[in-house]
Amino acid sequence: TGFVYPVVAHAVWSPQGFLNAEAVTPMWGVGALDFAGSLVVHLTGGSTALIATYLLGPRRGRFYDHRGTPLQTPKEFPGHSVALQMLGTFILWFGWYGFNTGSAITITGPYKDQVVSLVAVNTTLAAASACVAAMSANYIYDERKTGEGT
Repeated sequence: TGFVYPVVAHAVWSPQGFLNAEAVTPMWGVGALDFAGSLVVHLTGGSTALIATYLLGPRRGRFYDHRGTPLQTPKEFPGHSVALQMLGTFILWFGWYGFNTGSAITITGPYKDQVVSLVAVNTTLAAASACVAAMSANYIYDERKTGEGT
């Protein structure tokens, strides 16, 4: 993304950028408003991941043999490290606190402290809700697959 990110950042953040809402002729007459850089980060990361996925294709040896012939059934591959998944989740969650509340600190006005506090609470509730939803979906999936919930 060393080439792509600066191009997208210029298009959104620069007054001459075609995606900037304050440009002389913004895209579709509207442009894009970017709160704390989230548009640029997610647009660049998402489109880069989509293109990379297309270019790389499916896992080698999982769906096709070494000659490119499709396999009857996909090969199983070993599971991933649950400990590293949890560590990554906590690092990401910790980063959200810094990013979300840090972005809200730039707000001015008499209710600045309440807004920053609300952002921190919403960050906690969003992560907790995602955890409950993932556990519920996993429970339902396992119950349907095995016939008994654990």
